[in-house]
Amino acid sequence: MKGTAEPRPNAGDRVTLEVESLLPSGEGACGRTRIAGAFPGERVVARIEHVGKHATFATTLEVERGRSGRRGLPCLRHVDTKDGRCTGCALMALEETDQRTLLREMLLAQHGLEVGEVVAAPESLGYRWSAKRIAFGGPGKLRLGSFMRGTNRPADMKGCLVDHPLIAAAADELAEAAQKLGIAAHDEERKRLGLRAVWLRTNGTQVLATLVTSEANADELIRLSPRLTLCHGLAVSFYRDGGNVLRGAEATVLRGIEALDVNGTAIGPLGFLQPNPKVAEQMYDDLVEGIGGGRILDLYAGAGATTRRLRAIASEVVPCESHPEAARSLDVDPETAEAFLVRQTGAVDGVIANPPRKGLGAAVTSELLRLRPARIHVMACGPGGLAKDIAALAEGYRLESLRAYDSLPQTPHLELIAKLVRISDLD
Repeated sequence: MKGTAEPRPNAGDRVTLEVESLLPSGEGACGRTRIAGAFPGERVVARIEHVGKHATFATTLEVERGRSGRRGLPCLRHVDTKDGRCTGCALMALEETDQRTLLREMLLAQHGLEVGEVVAAPESLGYRWSAKRIAFGGPGKLRLGSFMRGTNRPADMKGCLVDHPLIAAAADELAEAAQKLGIAAHDEERKRLGLRAVWLRTNGTQVLATLVTSEANADELIRLSPRLTLCHGLAVSFYRDGGNVLRGAEATVLRGIEALDVNGTAIGPLGFLQPNPKVAEQMYDDLVEGIGGGRILDLYAGAGATTRRLRAIASEVVPCESHPEAARSLDVDPETAEAFLVRQTGAVDGVIANPPRKGLGAAVTSELLRLRPARIHVMACGPGGLAKDIAALAEGYRLESLRAYDSLPQTPHLELIAKLVRISDLD
């Protein structure tokens, strides 16, 4: 006799769940249910938020049996889902050592990637030197924040403890000044033009802010400029199209410094800066170590942190970068990695790559197999993409080493350094 299937829950139901594993999003999993604020081995009482076709989403209300590493939230005053405030980082309810233990287990279970350890960051709070805040709210009510996990609802991040204190203070000052001037946020549903986002970067002593707006007339933001006493440089970037893009193609400096000097690299208004530069310096050193000399291709070179290191050890370094501002700083034409590799015909001794979250992709891995460099070193912010790239390169390369870095403590985000060696060189 067939057993009776358990009825599906409804939104609003309270349920008791045994948490089985950690998802890449930082949520706990129990069958098809994703539970925010719950971790493997715990039993929690949760509220069902949404029942979808492929997954059910829930939020932890009570912890009946917690992990030994569970702790009180460092930023408890910010965690409130009712008034639009930040709901906290996904792993913040755990001690940092337990966070790294779970992340190591998650890499293996979800992506088949095995690392000996997850390298700890030197700071667990106040470490983020680069932060993007979305703008939301009408005239006089503008706030800056991010989307709540798993939703399109914005949450105010005032006083964020993860951001560098200079960034957090500058963001709070900007929001307050915008409110006083009646500046409104961009709203696609209401067809209202306005401030879309703010991109804040620091080098530990100065702050460079880039305002991304859908309003072509920047007079409103120019009025805002003198009130931002905590920003040493201010730029504006225009972006009208829809979606969640947080920068335009170009930026205009309104006042102050035009770039930040971060560990010898100039970061302009639209330039990429690793959110945790202290960990990034470790990773860049690791990435180039062992690459050897000769002719090295530096893919997705960004502002040149790896290019600068490679020039000290290789006879020829050829950087590739698609973003115009970063490409100019490298004195090369902007070009995608796909187009760049197709043009390469000479011998290549090594390749350094720091691709976006999706990974290298089929076109790039195919070209690398054609060029057959002795070594390929990849710095990956997306474990899923890296796993696919390693599999795609397996016909010509073996994974020599894999290391993970806890680059953004309190979150499930990891950076990985994978070093692959041509199989013929190992036989």
